[in-house]
Amino acid sequence: MSSFVIARNYGQNTAPGRVSVKLDAAVNGELGFMIVTVAGYGRIPAAANAATGKMAGLVVEPADNTAGIQGALSVVVDVFTADFAADGTNPPTQADVGKLVYASSATTISRDSADGPPAGKLISFVTGDPQGRPCRVALDCMATS
Repeated sequence: MSSFVIARNYGQNTAPGRVSVKLDAAVNGELGFMIVTVAGYGRIPAAANAATGKMAGLVVEPADNTAGIQGALSVVVDVFTADFAADGTNPPTQADVGKLVYASSATTISRDSADGPPAGKLISFVTGDPQGRPCRVALDCMATS
C-alpha cells in the first residue's frame, strides 16, 4: 500500500463515500493510489490532468486496466484523510498547512497547481515522518467531472 490511511477524518465530510470508478485505458489503479476522474474515467493524477482532473479518492479495491480499453475495468475508491509523500519539485511545507494542495502523482502531494489536480486540504506537515509521508491531506472528493 502506497499511502498510510489514518482513522481520523478531522471533521471531513466523507461524502460521496465508496464509489466505483471506471478506469481509462492503460491505467493501473493500485491499492492506496489516488485516482482522479477526467471525462468520467479514472486516471492517475499528473500535470497532464491538472486542469481537468477531479479527485475521486483512494483506491480500496484495485484493478489493472493497463491492457484494457476505456471503461473495461473499475476500481472502488473511498474518501479518507491520509498521509502522502511530498512532491520532489514543489513540496508543501509547514507554511502550507490549511491550504489546498495538489496530487502530482498517485502517491505525492505538491503545493503547485500546475503539478496536478486539486487533492484537498493539507491538515498537517510532519517533517521527518518515519514513513516518508509528511503531508496529511483531507481529500476533497465532492467535485465531479
